[in-house]
Amino acid sequence: MWRKGNKLYSIIARKCPHCHEGEFLVNRNPYALAQAGDLLPSCSVCHRKFEPEPGFYYGGMYVSYALAVALSVSMYVAVTVLAPDSTQTTRLVWVLSALVLSAPALYAWSKALWANLFIDYKGVERQPGEDAKWFA
Repeated sequence: MWRKGNKLYSIIARKCPHCHEGEFLVNRNPYALAQAGDLLPSCSVCHRKFEPEPGFYYGGMYVSYALAVALSVSMYVAVTVLAPDSTQTTRLVWVLSALVLSAPALYAWSKALWANLFIDYKGVERQPGEDAKWFA
């Protein structure tokens, strides 16, 4: 399950969606807010570009929204089950706190997830007939 060639590995580790070896983001720490979500122009290992066309990662916003909704619902259910006597205000505070604290990580994972939905694993070596648009 945790090996190169598996999309889940690439998403969780935030590695290059093409080769699963190079770094995907400028900074591995999603909480370095000055560089949060910034992508490298291309992979340092396979030299393929991460952005096939301008605006490619706008779709990642929908993924980020879906992840935030899933986190919110999970957090609300967890607080309701673990503290059944809590007020709605307390539950809201817990949900909002979880969203604020996890927002940079959700943003980074949403870009990695979006890229892995549309970019197939190819390995490090250039494949025969591979489109030149992917190379820097």
